[in-house]
Amino acid sequence: MFFTRIPVNWSYFSEKAPDLTRAAWTFPLIGYLVGVIAGGLGDMLLLLGAPIFVSAAIAIAFSVFITGAFHEDGLADMADGFGAGGAPERINEIIHDSRLGTYGVAALTLGMLIRVGLVVSLVDLGYSLISVLSVGFASGKLAILISRNFFNLSDFAKTGSVFGFITPINLLMATIIWLTPLLVLFPIFAIILGTFFSFWLIYIIGSKATNLIGGITGDVLGATAFLSEIGFLLGVAIVLFFAI
Repeated sequence: MFFTRIPVNWSYFSEKAPDLTRAAWTFPLIGYLVGVIAGGLGDMLLLLGAPIFVSAAIAIAFSVFITGAFHEDGLADMADGFGAGGAPERINEIIHDSRLGTYGVAALTLGMLIRVGLVVSLVDLGYSLISVLSVGFASGKLAILISRNFFNLSDFAKTGSVFGFITPINLLMATIIWLTPLLVLFPIFAIILGTFFSFWLIYIIGSKATNLIGGITGDVLGATAFLSEIGFLLGVAIVLFFAI
């Protein structure tokens, strides 16, 4: 309900309101689900003889459609606000402006190009689009949980766009869900370097947000997910290419 456009009628499951904080352990699982759906389409195109670049681009475009460009929007908004700078109130105003500025366009365009490039590179190494996209999206979702627990919320954070502090057991469960497929797919050194890049980006973005607007917001978390996904895949790609 929160991360995708997939229709879910909550009344079929419970009479109580959905609790996003309690459901946080499923975040990486949702990332894997989106990756399976979008990557499955891309792998079907590959089987039909479509070029890798075209298949990867269509798969990524479909993932954006499924999620409603949720994290992409956060990246563009954060880039506009942080790029323009100024007083915290002014930065927040720019972030929530529906118009897209130069910083947002540049960040989103370059981010999507890097994402497509990394996915194509890993598929060239023999990995399926399902595996690459699933791992990337799941890594981004886990990064959201880590950032939320590591950094304070900004006073500008909107109710409904963020969630509460994640309990250690929920964070552990989310980490196990994220890590288990990785141990099957990639060498341990690739996982370590990818994790290092992701954690570094989480720290950089969170620290920047704290300095500029007093903490993280929903848009900052979305940007964190997008960039951490790229960071993890980059670390994996570097190790795999060196191993060739």
